[in-house]
Amino acid sequence: MHRLYPESQPYLEEVMTTNDGHHHLWVAHFGNPKGLPVICLHGGPGAGTSPLMHRFFDPDTYHIVCFDQRGCGRSQPSGSLRSNTTDLLLDDLDQITTRYNLLRYALFGGSWGATLALLCAARHPDRCLGVVLRGVFLNTESNLEWMYGRGASAMYSAAWADFMAPIGYPTGSFQELLKAYHALLHADDEFTRLQAARAWNLWEYRLSVSDSQAKKTSRFSPHAELAHAQIEHHYLSQACFLDPTTFSDPNADIALLPMVLLHGANDHVCPLSNAFRMKELYPGLKLRVLDQASHCAFSPQMAEGLCQATQELAALYGH
Repeated sequence: MHRLYPESQPYLEEVMTTNDGHHHLWVAHFGNPKGLPVICLHGGPGAGTSPLMHRFFDPDTYHIVCFDQRGCGRSQPSGSLRSNTTDLLLDDLDQITTRYNLLRYALFGGSWGATLALLCAARHPDRCLGVVLRGVFLNTESNLEWMYGRGASAMYSAAWADFMAPIGYPTGSFQELLKAYHALLHADDEFTRLQAARAWNLWEYRLSVSDSQAKKTSRFSPHAELAHAQIEHHYLSQACFLDPTTFSDPNADIALLPMVLLHGANDHVCPLSNAFRMKELYPGLKLRVLDQASHCAFSPQMAEGLCQATQELAALYGH
C-alpha cells in the first residue's frame, strides 16, 4: 500500500442527533481546523467510515470531516432502516455543514460515497470547492444487473455459488435475488440472518479485491456485519431512493466544478462503463483509469492516485 499520510486522532469527535431525532451520527474532525474543509463520504451503502479515510489528506492542509451515515458504523441505532433514505442523508450533510460552520467545502467519496458526493454537489454547487471520486456507483438497472444478475457472476462463478448458497435455488433476475435476500436478512432466526449477511458482504468483498477465493477477515462484529448488509440491501432494492434518470443528463450547476474521478480498470463492483458515462456527462471531469487497480481504495495504485488527487485539489486553492 502507498504510504498514506500519518495516522492521527480526531481533534473533535462527537455524536450529532439528526434534525428528525431518529438517528445519532458519529462525526469526527481531523487535521487542521483552519485548513481546507473536506467532507468524506463512505461507501456501501452501510459500510461506515474506514479508519484509514482521513489518511488520504495532508493533515496540515485539510480540515477533514468524517462521519458515519444513518445506521452505519458508530452511528446509532445501528442498522436502523427507519427514516433512512438518500434525501435524508443529504439533509444530514446540510446539518453537518451548518453545525460546524463549513461555508464552503470539498467532497470526497468512493462507490456509493461518490454517488452522494455528486448529489451533494448538485444540491449546493455554490458551496462546493471540488469533488474527488473513486469507482463511482450509479443507481442504474445495468449496475445492479452487473452485480446481482448476469454480469459479475460469470467472471466469479465460485464466489457466485457461495453467494447463492443461502438462497438454495437459482434466481432469474436481480430483482428476484434481492427479494430472496430480503427474506433471509430479515428472517425470524438469528442464524439465518447472520449467515445471509456474511454471504452478502463476502460477495461484494470478493468483487472489490478481484479475487473469487478471498477470505474476508473483518474487524466488525456479526451484528455490524448484519447492519451493513441490511442497510445496503435496503438502498439497492429501492434503487437508492433516486429517480432512475438521475444520471441520464448533465447537471449544468456542477459541470464547471473541479472534478477528478479515479476508476480501476479491474473494478468489478462498479463497471468501468460508469466512469465513461460520467466523462460523457461532464467533459471537464478529469478521468483517470488505473490499469492495476480494482474497486478497493487501498490498493497501491489507487491509494497513490487518491493522495495525488487531494494534493492537486488543495493546490487549486493555494495550499
